[in-house]
Amino acid sequence: MRLAIILAMLAGMSIALQTVFNVAGQRTLGLPMLVAVSGLTTGTLGLAVSLVLARPEFTGQAVAYAIGSGILGAFIVGSIAFAASQGGVARALSLVIGTQLLAGLLLDSLGLLGVGAVLSGQKVAGVALILIGGILLVRV
Repeated sequence: MRLAIILAMLAGMSIALQTVFNVAGQRTLGLPMLVAVSGLTTGTLGLAVSLVLARPEFTGQAVAYAIGSGILGAFIVGSIAFAASQGGVARALSLVIGTQLLAGLLLDSLGLLGVGAVLSGQKVAGVALILIGGILLVRV
């Protein structure tokens, strides 16, 4: 569990840094090319690591999930880069994180694709507090 917490925190820091790279790259490459180069890099690195370490079993369903994830990834990178270039990194990420948390609670409660967790009042209150902080950040 400790490793999962550390990795999640590192991912959060990486998302903030990636957003800065995306805004800078968007200025010179343009948004579509930024998304393409970023996606190519992600795909190449992920494929190399996967083939060496994971030895995946390719099924039609697994590939469909991966394609769906890739489409969403391209949209995410482009949308965050655009939003951050318009209103700043902190503002863009506060909106993204708030929306992620609301969607996460909903998806956990639905158990979509076998992913789910037990909801509690404490979890809902935690998300509400984070959302309040995000609202304060966006309004400033």
